[in-house]
Amino acid sequence: MHVLRILAEGFLWFLLYSVCGWIMETLLYIIVQKKVVKRGFLFGPLCPIYGVGAVLSTVLFYGRIENIFLLFLAGSAVCTVLEFVTHLVLEKLFHATWWDYSERRFNIQGRICLRNSLLFGVGIVLIVRVFQPYVMGFTAGLSDTAVYSVALVLYSVFLLDLATTVAGLKNTVALLKNLQEIIGEHVQKGVDTTDEYMNALAERIRTNPNLARLAQTARGGFSPVERLKNAYPKFTMKRYKDALHVLFDRSEEDRRDDGAQDPSEPKD
Repeated sequence: MHVLRILAEGFLWFLLYSVCGWIMETLLYIIVQKKVVKRGFLFGPLCPIYGVGAVLSTVLFYGRIENIFLLFLAGSAVCTVLEFVTHLVLEKLFHATWWDYSERRFNIQGRICLRNSLLFGVGIVLIVRVFQPYVMGFTAGLSDTAVYSVALVLYSVFLLDLATTVAGLKNTVALLKNLQEIIGEHVQKGVDTTDEYMNALAERIRTNPNLARLAQTARGGFSPVERLKNAYPKFTMKRYKDALHVLFDRSEEDRRDDGAQDPSEPKD
């Protein structure tokens, strides 16, 4: 098979399992948290880590490991390493953590845990032994024109989504860095910030046109950080923890207070 055809089909598999992972996470969140939240790193309905894990496991194990138990162990190991590396890379790139398993038993640095590793193993067995033969049969039956056309269109959309998300995150991180520096200028090392100062900084953001504009962009409808905070309860940026609190939590409290205030009452 031509290399380009293999890459195109592999990309379609990646998208399929990324969407399936997104659906699974969304449904689990609805069941556990009793609310609808759009999961995932990207704007689109994708959780790329699932797609990477599925395709990587297919390449490594499909037709090579017949023993189900060995497949379970191998799949669990590969996906656990993938989750650990993904957590580490996201933390290094954006100074942020999407998930934290510190409260779960048998975790390593809060990045991975035994329960997830076992579930990964089960998932890989199902993918490699049950689903992937049908997926491969379906894509193999498509013409070159169909595979290349669909893959090209979806790849373009995926790249646009990825570029937009990364750019939005970088812009928000830059704003948080500036706010954190402002906070650091007024707080001695080793001394906690006070509620009064944090409130004053939130008010400064509201009343300063430039800061207010930047903050509105960071909290806007297409804000990746706002979306990630809603989608991942454990999402945090340790390096910019105070700035994140002021920009999102304090400002949200102010907006609620303003909305709750009687319009007929003059503001202080």
